[in-house]
Amino acid sequence: MAIEDLTEFEKRAVQMEYVVPLVRDLQRILGEDVVNAALERRIEDGVAEARASAFDSSGIDLGEGGAAAMEHYGEGIPFEYEVRTRERDRFDVDVKRCGYAEMMERLGAREIGHLLICHNDFPRAEQAGLELVRTQTCMQGGTHCDFRYRKRSSAVTEADDA
Repeated sequence: MAIEDLTEFEKRAVQMEYVVPLVRDLQRILGEDVVNAALERRIEDGVAEARASAFDSSGIDLGEGGAAAMEHYGEGIPFEYEVRTRERDRFDVDVKRCGYAEMMERLGAREIGHLLICHNDFPRAEQAGLELVRTQTCMQGGTHCDFRYRKRSSAVTEADDA
């Protein structure tokens, strides 16, 4: 089977089989706080890089695109979600069951799952020219993941860059 035949979930599962033991080793050697802070910085840098090369989202229908993305990233995993708002400039969804959190639980690494999996949602949103607000995740013990996507207007982007 070629890598392009794998679902997003299958790709992450393979990655995590290797990444989790590596992170655990680094945490033992360097300290948990140091490694976790480095993972946080990696995401912050990823957000900044993604924003600098973001697509212009003004021509896309976020409701349609958001629904397609949910199907893509949920393919082949235990995944339950409820679309709350599906509009051209806004897509709100609550993930009530997340196979990614369940996978990290099986690996004994749920407490670092947000650093390795969940936080990557922010650079992806920025790359697409979107703003993502999320106040909780299943990975971190929330009742659901509350994804709130908005198109990033040029006025917002310029204000954020200042």
